[in-house]
Amino acid sequence: MNYASNRFEPQFYVLPEEAFEIRMLINSYRMMRGSDMLKPFMNTEFSHASILLFTHISSANGFMETRDRILEFGKRHFKPEMIQLEVTGLGMSIAASSHLVTRGQIKSLSLTLVIIFGLMFMIFLSWKVSAIAIIPNLFPIVVNFGVMGWLNIELSMVTSLIASIAIGLAVDDTIHYLVRYNREFRKDLNRSRSLCDTLMTVGRPMIYTTLTVCIGFSILMLSSFKPTATLGGMMVIIMISALAGDILLLPGLMQHVELVTLWDMVRLKLGKDPHQGIPLFKGLSRAQVHSILLAGNLKPLSANQVLFEKGDASDSMYAIISGNLDIIDPVLVETRDTCYYLRKHIARLDVGDVVGEMGLFRQSPRSATAVAVSDSELLNINWKMIRRLQWLYPTISHRFLLNLMHTVCDRLERSTHCLSNASCQDDLTGMCNRKEFERLLDNEVYRARRYGLNLSVCFIRRTPDDRRLSQKPDDWFRYLQSASQSISRSLRPMDTVRRFDDHVFSIILPHTDLFDAKTICKRMENIVNDTVCRFSPMSVNMTAGVSALSGKGCSTRADLIFDALKQFENDSFSDNDFGKAAGRG
Repeated sequence: MNYASNRFEPQFYVLPEEAFEIRMLINSYRMMRGSDMLKPFMNTEFSHASILLFTHISSANGFMETRDRILEFGKRHFKPEMIQLEVTGLGMSIAASSHLVTRGQIKSLSLTLVIIFGLMFMIFLSWKVSAIAIIPNLFPIVVNFGVMGWLNIELSMVTSLIASIAIGLAVDDTIHYLVRYNREFRKDLNRSRSLCDTLMTVGRPMIYTTLTVCIGFSILMLSSFKPTATLGGMMVIIMISALAGDILLLPGLMQHVELVTLWDMVRLKLGKDPHQGIPLFKGLSRAQVHSILLAGNLKPLSANQVLFEKGDASDSMYAIISGNLDIIDPVLVETRDTCYYLRKHIARLDVGDVVGEMGLFRQSPRSATAVAVSDSELLNINWKMIRRLQWLYPTISHRFLLNLMHTVCDRLERSTHCLSNASCQDDLTGMCNRKEFERLLDNEVYRARRYGLNLSVCFIRRTPDDRRLSQKPDDWFRYLQSASQSISRSLRPMDTVRRFDDHVFSIILPHTDLFDAKTICKRMENIVNDTVCRFSPMSVNMTAGVSALSGKGCSTRADLIFDALKQFENDSFSDNDFGKAAGRG
């Protein structure tokens, strides 16, 4: 106005310096152009002004960058308390809306993927499985945005919903597939068979569900409203790509990862401190115990269910997690009319015990039958499980194998001890041991009482010189062996002699009364003295005791042994002692 009212002279193309000049120019503008032309640019109080910018910017990012530059310019040149700038307009509104939609799309998808990753980790307890489960869910989203870019479909309020709907539908099929695959894989750890069975069982419903959803959304493509038709068409594409991701991508990815589930952990009955009650888990934390159990295969058994039969082929051992088992040896009994099996009970195994270890190390046939006494759960330990544990948890596997070796060694030690106790022969003298002697004495007592026969028991004690024995203990051992051989040769075939302890020989004399037993004991004393002569440097003190059962007396094996050992206190071989023993018999 200053330039126009001054005949367009160049020197007047400036702002007025005085306030009254500005008021004059505004009045001139109102007279020349009218007040209506002033309102679009400033209000009547002149407190707000509008600057119109014509530009060739078309992208949302360009609009947002221009807005930021304008606001930055205002902050740099004007004080905020004096002038406040606000950038608006139709293009700016469209750009801001597009920016909010894009940012919201990225935020929502990122949050959804994080939640899905967390849920997968809670279910399968493996970050590898969780990461792999994300890939088939990302695949339909990538296809969605790729098709939109290829067909020039704008990202609008309607099309921005497609990705969220797609990932919600795809994750459902993924969970179904992984859970089923885990169930099949844990049967025999065979990936190929597990994948085939999973596709045959879960793949079919997935295909039918996808086709049903696609048919439903395809109806929207007939709509005359373009956004609705676009939504229907894109949803069909998304569902097909989600199915392709679950059937084609997921099986290939699962070939490179092991899978466990939270539900296997929930049903374990370990108690408060399983590492203290189960030797296989000694030195491991509760979380590490869970890792071992989840790497293996937990086998449930109901009460009276047979784990394996004697003679079955074997390639694994079992650790009892809960319940208990009976180990039984079936013995075939044949009679004239029929044959049947007797169930000989060997042992009862409780929580923490292992069974079938020879099956793991030697693949030998089962030597006995194992039957569950109550509802039980057993950890199946085989080489596949051990290799799987080494692949998943190398540190835990090292400790587990060490505990396994300790457990097997303990079992072998107990077996050796049992065999030693079950042995019927004394290692030093070659005579029968105490257990066999007591068994034979029980048989002879029963026979004597039933048929009215005489039976005598004789004990001979040899006490060496302690000073000489401490100097040369080997002489005493040689003496015991020599005396044992001499006594055995001098007895009748029906008689039985054993070494009761290091200083006492015990003799069973069937069909022998008390006085004959006395004579035999005297002869044994002479034999012992002859043996001592060969070991002349050593002196031996002799003590004997005899007890007898006459006719159908009521003495037991314990009575006979007690009476004979009691005579050692008198240190004599008197007839009175024999009379007392005979009277008790």
